[in-house]
Amino acid sequence: MIDWLRLIRVSGLATIASNTIASLAMFADGLSPTWMLARLKHGELRVLWVPLASFLLYAAGMLWNDLHDVERDRVLNPRRPLPSGRVGLPAAYVVGVLLVVGALLAGYLAESHIGFYAAGVVLSLALLYDFAAKSVPYVGSLVMGLVRSSHAIFVLLVLGPEYMQLALGIGHDPARQPWLLSYPLILGLYIFGVTLISELESRRARRWELLVGGGVIALALALSCARVVNAHWVVELGNRLHAAAPVAIAAVMAVGLTILGILVVSIARPYLEALRTGKQALVGATVRAALGGIILLDALIAISGHPLAWLPIILLYPLFRAVGSLIRMD
Repeated sequence: MIDWLRLIRVSGLATIASNTIASLAMFADGLSPTWMLARLKHGELRVLWVPLASFLLYAAGMLWNDLHDVERDRVLNPRRPLPSGRVGLPAAYVVGVLLVVGALLAGYLAESHIGFYAAGVVLSLALLYDFAAKSVPYVGSLVMGLVRSSHAIFVLLVLGPEYMQLALGIGHDPARQPWLLSYPLILGLYIFGVTLISELESRRARRWELLVGGGVIALALALSCARVVNAHWVVELGNRLHAAAPVAIAAVMAVGLTILGILVVSIARPYLEALRTGKQALVGATVRAALGGIILLDALIAISGHPLAWLPIILLYPLFRAVGSLIRMD
């Protein structure tokens, strides 16, 4: 069982959960902390089907990635579950197909044809990365960014297809942030930058490429901060709390600043050292820090949607670290 969990990179499910919460937080209805529970009480079962489809899409992408790389891993990573034989190839192929079918079916049950096609887009991009794009410099990074962006849009089906239109810039709601500050765009930029840096683990790294990757990550963080500074709930909080509002707003902003500081420091240390020395080992350390930073980024962005939305996300961070330490891919 542990080897199956390794195959799907089970610790990464925490980042999928944080992506989902952050994406939904962008459309939080007012300041009510029970806005999602109310939808479930009204019998909207897509609240359950969409997260299930989301997790299955992630697991399918990870498993098919290892199935594609199995011959290479026999040489480079022989201790992994597939090349070592601890997980049989026939069984892995069967499970891979079941994950794909399950993801598409869950998407369909969530929102009929729209859910099916939306899940299909995420799945197609993930398989495109696994089987073709990841071996092409820069293109693979772009596709991986699109995978996470499309997933962040897909999970909005929890709220309804009209919210997908808003995230894509097709719909219009004057109460929402402009498309430039859309969460899927920010997440896609961040993942593009991280994946671009990760490419340099397996090929000769040039400092300007590290600079580009770091610059894209910095842009994503800057856009995240812009969202927080312009949070729509500030006015409503002021109307509710009156004299106490400045203290409450300052406290929430201090939380955001703390999260940003932890994220920047955790990435900057190995990144700047890699930039200075050009050592590939430090590139790997940068990537690992940035992957964990996905949850911190989500917590930061979620503050712009709801002053308490960061809390369930930040609780995922120790879970991500603990599971990642216990169930590591060889």
